[in-house]
Amino acid sequence: MKYPEAIGMKKQILILSLASLLCVILALYFASRGTTIVYTHLFYIPIILAGIWYKKKAVYLALLLGAVYIFVTLFFIYPTPTEILIATLERAVMFVVVAYAIGFVSDKWAKGEENLKETKEYLDNIIKSSADAVVVVDTDGTVRSWNKAAEDYMGYTADEVIGTANKKFFAEPEEAERIMEIVQRDGELKNYRTIVLNKANKPVHISISAALLRDKNGVPIGTVRVSRDVTKEVELEEKIKAERDNLNLILESMADGVYIVSKDYEVEFMNKVLIDVFGYHVGDVCHKVFHNREDPCPQCKNTEVMKGETVRWEWHSHRQNKTYDLVETPLKNNGIISKLTIFRDISDRKRMEEELREAEERYRIIFEHALTALCVLEESGIISLVNQEFALLSDYSREEIVGKKWGDFIASEDRERVLNYCAERRAGGAPASCLFRFVSSAGEIKQVNAWIEPIPGVNRCIAALLDITELKRKEEELRETCERLTELDKMKRDFLNVAYHEMRSPLAPIVGYASLLESCELPDKGRRYLANIEQSAKELDMMINRMLQLATIDGKKIVLVVEEVHLSEVVQEVVKGVEPAAKKKNLVISMAVPEIEIQADKEKTAAIFSNLISNAIKYTEEGGKIGISAEDTGEDIRVCITDTGIGISKEHLPKVFERFYMVDTSLTRKPGSLGLGLSIVKEYVNLHGGKVWATSESGKGSKFFFIMPKRQ
Repeated sequence: MKYPEAIGMKKQILILSLASLLCVILALYFASRGTTIVYTHLFYIPIILAGIWYKKKAVYLALLLGAVYIFVTLFFIYPTPTEILIATLERAVMFVVVAYAIGFVSDKWAKGEENLKETKEYLDNIIKSSADAVVVVDTDGTVRSWNKAAEDYMGYTADEVIGTANKKFFAEPEEAERIMEIVQRDGELKNYRTIVLNKANKPVHISISAALLRDKNGVPIGTVRVSRDVTKEVELEEKIKAERDNLNLILESMADGVYIVSKDYEVEFMNKVLIDVFGYHVGDVCHKVFHNREDPCPQCKNTEVMKGETVRWEWHSHRQNKTYDLVETPLKNNGIISKLTIFRDISDRKRMEEELREAEERYRIIFEHALTALCVLEESGIISLVNQEFALLSDYSREEIVGKKWGDFIASEDRERVLNYCAERRAGGAPASCLFRFVSSAGEIKQVNAWIEPIPGVNRCIAALLDITELKRKEEELRETCERLTELDKMKRDFLNVAYHEMRSPLAPIVGYASLLESCELPDKGRRYLANIEQSAKELDMMINRMLQLATIDGKKIVLVVEEVHLSEVVQEVVKGVEPAAKKKNLVISMAVPEIEIQADKEKTAAIFSNLISNAIKYTEEGGKIGISAEDTGEDIRVCITDTGIGISKEHLPKVFERFYMVDTSLTRKPGSLGLGLSIVKEYVNLHGGKVWATSESGKGSKFFFIMPKRQ
């Protein structure tokens, strides 16, 4: 809107018309009285107003008023003096000059004001359409301007903000004063980050730049501030920082060494693992650190990696005497490409690989030269590798065997069983060995025993085959021999059983007739003969009874008749039976057997004591001593029979419980012994679940022990 329109066009015309009319009336009034000077000053009022409002068009009004002034003067003062005429013309011309001057100045001023207005509108449009917040703050910290972008991220409208203190928008109010101080000191502020609070009282991260505003005299009057919301950037930077921290944590916690080197070979980062090995060298050149060289190593992959390649290679450090597996790859760091290298110490792996190669060579030699037929079976049942012994067993060449099916070497009647066994063996559910019939290239059947073991880590098995054809033949012969021997042993036992019983048949009449002869009158010599007959008959009867007992044991016909047995009573009965023999040799028998009740076969328990005590009497010299003791140990009884007899040497002691074993085999040995008594004792004690043993020393007597459970 143009300046003249500020009052209104109609009002302007009315004011000019009235002022001009007033000037005309005054000119007529004073001219009629002869005065032509004083009133002319009033003509400048409408001329000045026209110049201000209509610029150079005021000249037309000045010409009109000048013409009226000249006409009135000439009309009322006639004839007109020359000096009055000249003065009138000068004033009329002055009217025009003043009108033009005022119009010219007004026109210039109006154009400047229009340009200023257009510039202001242009700047206002730029500020309004700016994506950045533009805020003007005076030196007192009061907001004077607030654009749309500021409204968007702060939530306040310009009407709510303008005229208020700007420090209330900062998370830390002191920040407002700090910004003002910096701008007043330096004249400007660039990319300053701070935190403000929006209308919802939520923090907003902003980046602010500010400049100092001055008046025409250079006096600071405020600051203009351009800011933008960088909350997302800050959050992104925090995420990036967290990711970098996590990456650094990962790199530091890795078991592998990690370092980063620039394109100029400068070490930018080393993790702890690498520092522990090579020392801290961040900032040094890598070829000096790792190779102790002044110039790059010929093996360096820096050039390739900087071109974008990832390289993997092995490096042996002579300084550390270690081998490393290196992976080198490009790494962008703030737009700059560096080289990331991961060191993995593979020294142990290389050593193990070397040991593995040596082991494989050893095993290959063993495999090739083993005296057992060996082959490797794939999961499909195909033979992939054999040794020379397998080739000899099958009568095929090694080349012919490789690729054949395992089942082709198994007799048809055994094939399904053996193939199932192989599958079960792979699953770990079958015994280690398997017998089957092996078929050679000529169709010859061989008996083999196969040991099949899965190979760890692969779906393969190794089979070791032992040719037992000859062994099976010998085994068959041995089996037939054993069967014949078993049959002969049975015939022997049957014969001995009959013989033992038949031997007792003539013994009974001998004992009977000897008893009858005792009632007859016989000379002393005859009675001595009769006593010898009775004694020999009793000894023979005892030996026959022992042999019958052993025959019963061997025939597995013996049965324990378990009952409650009073141990002291059994011992007393046995001692009573052997007293005559002991008295003949003036032997003293002592007993220390408490009242113990056990579950046992009474007859066989008595036989155990009888054999042990009789044995002690037999080998104890005249006037010796025999001791019988027993003790209750809780679950068992422990019995000891001691004598002061001739004793047993160390070499004979372990064998005294064997059948028919006699320490003295000379012609002068004690009569009435076949070496069966102690073997019977051992058998009866074992039947009761106990054990028997002896200790002795030649010339100092013997001790026989046995233990039996109290409950069967």
